[in-house]
Amino acid sequence: MSTGGSTTQPVFDEASRIVVAAALDAQVPGASDLGAVAYVEQLLTALDHDPPRIWAAPEASGAEWLELGAWERAAWAQRIDAMRVAYARVAAGDATEADRRMLHDHACEATYGDPAYGGNRDRGGWQRIGFPDPMFPPARAAQTVDATPAEAT
Repeated sequence: MSTGGSTTQPVFDEASRIVVAAALDAQVPGASDLGAVAYVEQLLTALDHDPPRIWAAPEASGAEWLELGAWERAAWAQRIDAMRVAYARVAAGDATEADRRMLHDHACEATYGDPAYGGNRDRGGWQRIGFPDPMFPPARAAQTVDATPAEAT
């Protein structure tokens, strides 16, 4: 297992990378330019790291990634195994309707999600839609929000 750094071993060979990039771009135009293939590769190798690269840690925590419990790790292992099979079909040109739905989800996540997960390169997806740097989730923001309800008067 890798314990540090941000280098992820490529999952796809060059020919597969081109097919997967085109499939992601078919779902969200320009997704591959914003790092969608890197996002998918980071997701498919998330459990190869310690801690796993599933949940980015709050900036103030001093950690990069949150630990997973045993059940959560097992559930993610099943999800990732299924995704690997689906991406093999995509790379072979045999994508199913369910694979295309997964591609759409991943293209959206990679284009508009938190750059910590490998996509949204240079916050380009957010810039594309005029979205400011997010304040949510609050744990990833530089400031905290008092969530205490106001007293009724």
